[in-house]
Amino acid sequence: MEPPIVRPSDPEDVGEAYRALLEVLDGTVFATLDRQQLQATSREFESRAWQVGRGTLRVGFQSLSAFEPQTEAYQRLGAETDLDIHVYGQPDWSPPTIPNVTYHRDTAGTLAPYWFMAFDGGTEESQRCALVAREHDDGYRGFWTYDPSLVGDILDTLEGA
Repeated sequence: MEPPIVRPSDPEDVGEAYRALLEVLDGTVFATLDRQQLQATSREFESRAWQVGRGTLRVGFQSLSAFEPQTEAYQRLGAETDLDIHVYGQPDWSPPTIPNVTYHRDTAGTLAPYWFMAFDGGTEESQRCALVAREHDDGYRGFWTYDPSLVGDILDTLEGA
């Protein structure tokens, strides 16, 4: 994993202009159609979770076989943090047992069109983040957000799925 870009935990540690920018972005939802941007955003969210080291991370890989290339990274996340990690996907592959990782086999295919990641921020609400994208014939359409309320809604929906 790459070193994370970390948001300061104490807003007083940064200048007034940076604090103003963070306040504006907190309620913002970003949208994209670009797979590379979605991948970069996913990496940033994984880095946030790694840095905080606790909390719940829910990740949808559409199919469990899509999770296979990420196994090593999630073995580190599971072993070296106190994260409660939930991985969702259609059961087309049998993933290995990884500490702190629970697999949710989407046998009905309800979540199959979606790529998602949501992190509850652990004890730091300012670290909450979520990404949701739906695959279409011409690519993905999706959004990501740092809005704590919207992230909470996404997490609640995934927990009930």
